[in-house]
Amino acid sequence: MEAQANNGFVVPINNTHCSEKNHITMKNNNAKYIIVTPAYNEAKYIEQTIESVVSQTVLPDLWVIVDDGSTDGTANIIKQYARRYDWIRYLRREKVAGQTYYASNVYAIDEGIKNAKDFEYDYLAILDADITLPTDYYEQIFMRFKGDEKLGIASGVYLVREGERLKTVLNDRRSCPKNIMVFRKECFEQIGGFVPMKYGGEDTCACFMARMNGWKTWSFPELCIVHNRPVGTGHASNLLQVRFRNGLNEYGLATHPLFMLLKSLRRCIKERPIISGGLARIAGFLYGYCLREKRQIPNEMVRFIRQEQMGRLFNFNRIPKEHRICMRND
Repeated sequence: MEAQANNGFVVPINNTHCSEKNHITMKNNNAKYIIVTPAYNEAKYIEQTIESVVSQTVLPDLWVIVDDGSTDGTANIIKQYARRYDWIRYLRREKVAGQTYYASNVYAIDEGIKNAKDFEYDYLAILDADITLPTDYYEQIFMRFKGDEKLGIASGVYLVREGERLKTVLNDRRSCPKNIMVFRKECFEQIGGFVPMKYGGEDTCACFMARMNGWKTWSFPELCIVHNRPVGTGHASNLLQVRFRNGLNEYGLATHPLFMLLKSLRRCIKERPIISGGLARIAGFLYGYCLREKRQIPNEMVRFIRQEQMGRLFNFNRIPKEHRICMRND
């Protein structure tokens, strides 16, 4: 089955790449990696995710799926597959009262990583429970790590399923979405993992921390996955609420006000709901200032984020050559 993405190319619903032009053949693969998946009430989607992982050309050494207090059939589905594959582990975590969805999600990932402490690995993959991967997703990601030793975080990009259609999502080339991101282990350990951000954005925060420590972060547009749940709507009543929360997220990340204004104006015409979505982002950002909540990131990181953002504005969003990915073919 095929679906038309809104940028003009046709993307099959089953596993494939957006484009074959940057497809890399992996030779003598010896990448050791683990996957950690936080799952909360994902009975509708998680079986598709599991099937896409067990079909990978390079299988993980361990996959820890953390049931973050689900009340539907999520646990039963995971346990069925854990009985069939000895490299899949089921782990139950009870939610803690007062934790936001985003913070709880990070704590679930932390529990999964602790559960895997008896494994040696080179890469850590984070995978949401509502994702469908192309069959060689991780093989292709590891080849890109091999091509640039300073690449610390990598991912593909995702398309959102809306019925029979797949739609592209706006994405910064150096921002890796948490639902499909892969860390080089040394990078993850150096930055100290995820910060449990109250309003989300822990993936963006991780990418900033990685770059601040000299690593490169990159999302490769030729590697497409399918996000089976419309992004953000699983935990918000409507898209305006999602955009408002995006603004709160930007406040938590200390986004420079000028950068935020220009970004939101661009999103007014590039992102649904048109006009009102961008305005809702600005409203959420300003509301964050009204709340005057203490940010969860250090001042050093605030300075780095704002310096990088202003550099993007003055360079018309061009990425400096030294920060781009250099792919070796050896």
